[in-house]
Amino acid sequence: MDRRHALGWRAAIVCFAGGALILPGAAWAELGPKSKLGREKGAIYLEDILDKDIRLKVKQAAPIFYQLDGKRRLGTMVAGSEVTLLALSDRAYRVRGKATHAQVSGWMGPDYLDGLDDELKENLKKLYARQLIVEDLIDNKQVALGMTMDETKRALGEPTRTSSKLDKTGRKDTFEYITYKRVPQYTTGTDDFGQLYTSVIYVQVETGKVSIEFEDEMVTSIAESEGTPSSGPIKTVPAPIEITY
Repeated sequence: MDRRHALGWRAAIVCFAGGALILPGAAWAELGPKSKLGREKGAIYLEDILDKDIRLKVKQAAPIFYQLDGKRRLGTMVAGSEVTLLALSDRAYRVRGKATHAQVSGWMGPDYLDGLDDELKENLKKLYARQLIVEDLIDNKQVALGMTMDETKRALGEPTRTSSKLDKTGRKDTFEYITYKRVPQYTTGTDDFGQLYTSVIYVQVETGKVSIEFEDEMVTSIAESEGTPSSGPIKTVPAPIEITY
């Protein structure tokens, strides 16, 4: 089988409730605090979005390649062996496991692997697409409905004040981010020689406040007081997707 044919191509379309988000190849580029060295554009790297490994089984002896282009072969994976899934693209899966000569990490055609169903694959794509949106908001120090408490802290830092309430409908939390400015206050007095002098002290005065409410640790409302710099209309992101595997 031709290497490029074995790896295959399909269009990258991620569906959300209410529409479809069509991502160009560049939009699948890696992101987040993880290392980007040696990564390939057009791939979803699972270390960015999952905290637990996904294990797959090699159905039959199969070639594994150094890069997505399939030009440099690393070896042959052992039939029946287990591999750890590292990344997905529309061409191939990046895995780490045992080849006939050594442990390797590389790209394999999906048809040679078993254990990743279509639903899980689509959920991983949706989760990654959400992360692209959220990371952009965080980079611009913005918060949107649907973001988590941790994502809010990454965007705005630690809140000035927090509060929480638990009732029959569940837990509700509030983060308050208060902005201040230093305002001078002048006083006049006399020194030991009877000379007038003026002294100045600076006090912090509240100039604005952003109040963010959470239900089940997701942003449900954002309120800005007068004087708080606004970033425009409040945005919404898809709720985090629970991945089960």
